[in-house]
Amino acid sequence: MQRHALVSAAVSAAAAAALWFVAGAAQAHTAWLEPAGSGWLLRFGGHEGQTEGYAPDKLKAVAAVDAQGHAVALERSVQADGVRVTAQGAALLTLHFDNGFFSRAEGGRSVNLPMDRNPGATRGTHAVKYGKTVARWGEVVTRPLGQPFEVVPLSAQPPRAGQPLRVRVLIDGRPAAGIEVARGDAGVDGVRTDAAGVASFVPRAGQNRLWSGRRTPVGNDARMTELSVEYVLLFEALP
Repeated sequence: MQRHALVSAAVSAAAAAALWFVAGAAQAHTAWLEPAGSGWLLRFGGHEGQTEGYAPDKLKAVAAVDAQGHAVALERSVQADGVRVTAQGAALLTLHFDNGFFSRAEGGRSVNLPMDRNPGATRGTHAVKYGKTVARWGEVVTRPLGQPFEVVPLSAQPPRAGQPLRVRVLIDGRPAAGIEVARGDAGVDGVRTDAAGVASFVPRAGQNRLWSGRRTPVGNDARMTELSVEYVLLFEALP
């Protein structure tokens, strides 16, 4: 028992961080715009695809472009089932969803408050979500749209089930290596981007949610100790 305890205590900080990243992916909550009727419905959730309610004002920005990359007029409304968006002629839609701060004291439960408003808190996370929905495939889907964290398909052709789709992850517009790309929000079939920020994702027939994300330590901020950024690329794949 003593030997086991010594070995366990010797786990490196890097390994511990990696384990936390995997656990974070497994418990991820993400936001995405899902086709619904003549427009799209904002969904939020995780844990094996279950969706949850959300405060509409957490959707900080939503935008749409057409097949040429030009901005498309967009309307959003709050309905009983969530925020609904319409955008005539949209090829791509993007979103920014801020889920706020979560913190917890040692041994306590996580609460939706920054550390400086949660007495005794030793760990805090700011949870930010970005996303992109492909409404129509074409050359425009291969162009970065300037999101702080972004997943960009490298082919303009509609993806097919079972055939790898290559994507590039950009952080602040630059290719990011070592970023996980996985299926849904559960870290399933995850791979990491190479030195050029590229990874391959094998879609299934029908709707696919490609997940990506990163947790970054934050210092000198009374509200949090880390920033969690997650991303969903939503698209349909042909059989």
